[in-house]
Amino acid sequence: MSSEQIKAYTEVTSDKCTFTWTIKNYRLIKMNNKERIQSPIFGVGNDNKKYFFLDLYPEGECEDDEGFISFFITPAIDKTKKPDKLVCRLTVSVINDEEVIEKLSGHYDFATINFIACGRAQFHEQKNIDKLVSAENTVTIQCELEVLNEIQSSLNSGIICIKDETIYTTKFDFSFLSEKLSDVKLKVEEQEIPAHKIVLAAVSPVFRTKFAHDMLENEENFVKITDTTANVVTEMLRFIYTGQIDAIETKTIIELLAAADEYQIDSLKIKCSNILSADMSSENAVDILVAAHKYKVKHLEDEAIEFVTNHSQLLFNATKMKKIDDPDIWMNLTQSILQSQNLSCPVCHPETHC
Repeated sequence: MSSEQIKAYTEVTSDKCTFTWTIKNYRLIKMNNKERIQSPIFGVGNDNKKYFFLDLYPEGECEDDEGFISFFITPAIDKTKKPDKLVCRLTVSVINDEEVIEKLSGHYDFATINFIACGRAQFHEQKNIDKLVSAENTVTIQCELEVLNEIQSSLNSGIICIKDETIYTTKFDFSFLSEKLSDVKLKVEEQEIPAHKIVLAAVSPVFRTKFAHDMLENEENFVKITDTTANVVTEMLRFIYTGQIDAIETKTIIELLAAADEYQIDSLKIKCSNILSADMSSENAVDILVAAHKYKVKHLEDEAIEFVTNHSQLLFNATKMKKIDDPDIWMNLTQSILQSQNLSCPVCHPETHC
C-alpha cells in the first residue's frame, strides 16, 4: 500500500485591451436604417494579434429596430486564415462625464457563428439620446476585450498514483514485452504477449482477482482477451510498465480508455482523458463525448458537451450526431444548448444579435 499526493495546474492565458472610441459632433448625424458608423480597426495581443472593429447604427440596424441605436463588435478576419476558435469576453460601456450610461457584456466564440457580429440591435432608445451625448456633443464608447490564447495543464509528477494501485514504473521498463521472468501471456488476436502477474495485479483489481483465485488464467498462466485489439493491449501494457503511451490516434485512445475502464486502471483512464481533452476538435468531439459518457469520465464529458454546443456546425452534421444514441447524452446536450441560447441567442433574446 502506498499513496502519493498529485497536484495539477491549469493555466488559461489571454490577451486584453481597452479600446475607447469617441464620436465627435454626434448630433449632426442623421442616417437611414442600415447605415452605420464604423470604428477604426484595433488589435488585441502582441505577437499574434486579433483584430476587431465596432459598428454603430444611429437609426437602428433595420426597420424592426426603429427608435433604437444598434451596436455590434465584429472580428476582422482574413478569410484564408480563419482560426478554429476565437473566444472573447467583452464589456462595452457608453460613458458620459465619467458615468456609465449603457452597458453590454458578453462571452462569445466567434468561430461558432462564422465570425459575424455580436452585440445588441436595440442597444439604447433614441428618445434617451441626451443621456449618451456629452456637453461637448460627443459619444464615447469603451470596449474592454479579452481574447483567449490557450489552456495548458500540467502535473507535478510524471507518474499518476492512485490508492494501492501505485507502481513505480522506472523499475519495470526492462520487463515490458520481455519473456524474461514472464509468468503469464495475454492471448489476443492470435498473438501471445508476455507479461508478469505481479505487475498486472499491482495496477488492476481485475487482473488481481484473476490471479488470486483458482481460475483457468491462474492454472494455465494465460489470459484470453477477445474484446479489443493486440495494439490496444500492447499500449495498455506500455503504460503499466513505463507510464507512457505511444498511440496518438483518437480512435486508439478511445479504445485504450475502454480497456482502462474494463480493467479498472484509473491512472490510465486519467491519462487517456487528458490526451482526448487536449486533442478535441470538430472531427472527434462527438466520438469523445460518447466515449466519455460510456466510461464515466465526467469532466471529459462536460468538456465535449461544451465544445459541441459552441461549434454549432456539429449539431447540423447528421452523420456525426447519429452516433449519439444515449438519451442521457441528448438531455445533457440539450440543456447546454438551451443555456447557451438563453445567454446569447436572438431567438431567446431578440435584443441580442449574433
